[in-house]
Amino acid sequence: MSTSESKSQKEFQITSSKLNLFEKRIIVLTIILMIFNIMDVELTIWGISLQLIEEGNPLMALFIEKYPLYLKIVKLLLSIILGTACWWIRDTSRNLVVYGMGFTVIVYLLIMLVHAHWIYITIL
Repeated sequence: MSTSESKSQKEFQITSSKLNLFEKRIIVLTIILMIFNIMDVELTIWGISLQLIEEGNPLMALFIEKYPLYLKIVKLLLSIILGTACWWIRDTSRNLVVYGMGFTVIVYLLIMLVHAHWIYITIL
């Protein structure tokens, strides 16, 4: 390995280890949102296919019926876009990031609880 490659790797290691706790939380919350988004789509598709639930949003119903893969991609991209936006404004508007990401995670947690509820009801 050349000296310049070694120096470049050391710089990357130093840079990547300089993430503060707030920045790490943005990354973790973005990943959690991505997981919740995929779980939401998968559980919704599953519930619809078993005729246990109906999608109330006509646009989402269209995507679920005709373009489920595109829907999953869009939902992942929305999480990434939100995480990226929070990353960009993390130094200028910390409260907006905290409340925005927190609110979004809470909304998706409630959606997961709704899914858990109908799964529980159908199992009994």
